[in-house]
Amino acid sequence: MPFQFKPYELRGNLNRKQYFEGWFQKIYLKELQVSMIIIYGYATRNTEDTTGFIQLILPGNNPLLLLYPKSLISWDTKKHIIQIGNNYFSPEKIKIQTNEMQVDLQLVNNQVIKTFRNSMGYHYFIPNLPCYHSVMNRSHLVSGEIYYQDNSYSLNSDWGYWEKNWGTSFPENYCWIHAVDPKNEQVSLLFSTAEIKWLGKSFKRHLGHIRLGEREIDLRELKGFTLEILLLTHNNHVIRISSNKIHIDISITIQYKAILKGPVEGNLSRDILHHTDATIDVFITENEMTSMYRMIGNYENICSGAKA
Repeated sequence: MPFQFKPYELRGNLNRKQYFEGWFQKIYLKELQVSMIIIYGYATRNTEDTTGFIQLILPGNNPLLLLYPKSLISWDTKKHIIQIGNNYFSPEKIKIQTNEMQVDLQLVNNQVIKTFRNSMGYHYFIPNLPCYHSVMNRSHLVSGEIYYQDNSYSLNSDWGYWEKNWGTSFPENYCWIHAVDPKNEQVSLLFSTAEIKWLGKSFKRHLGHIRLGEREIDLRELKGFTLEILLLTHNNHVIRISSNKIHIDISITIQYKAILKGPVEGNLSRDILHHTDATIDVFITENEMTSMYRMIGNYENICSGAKA
């Protein structure tokens, strides 16, 4: 795999063996105080009839997995448009249409990071990592309509977040959190740590940020970074991030669980336990002062010894 100079770009390579490219769209519905998930992409080790995929978590419903033939996948790399069957995905629009579902969404106020200063920084220059990550849009507004069976949802400037992954496989062990403050769209959290295996070696890396209005804490830039699991029970996880000048405790109270599918060597075959709408309390201590932020978020903890 070539160096990842442009983490934002659509790669679009159906001819690579053991390869995937997937996009993750999260939308927080302010009125209902719940989130919905739209994941789409392709996995080249799936069969010809199931190469393209769309996964959805709609409020109050079990996850949906839609599969499409390789022949029905196309894209425009310059405009970052991907079409899977009759479904259309771009930075400005999402349209999904099946016999039971109709999704018609508009996305505005995009906040894109197109350079290698994105989430993985200089690690984009390392070739052949099993998985790369990019934040496509830290915060945007989503409006439109969703119809599924007998349910309908109207969105009016609800909050969106967009990221992507590509490579061969998700890391075996990782932790991922994204959360928003339901009372303040300017407050959000992204944190991920993963064990990366490369050329017979293994190392851990982390990424993420905490947005507090005009202030942003880049978690990659913390000096003397350490990570500690303080609590790991059936419904409660507590993570402590420490550095030379700041300490951050992330307390997660798990609410709902869903099983999604993730890639293994280019095949969409791994069960991923995804927690939706968890209560996430963030305590930030610096200069002997502690501030607390209550957020609602999504959480995956695929770590050795973790309890689901």
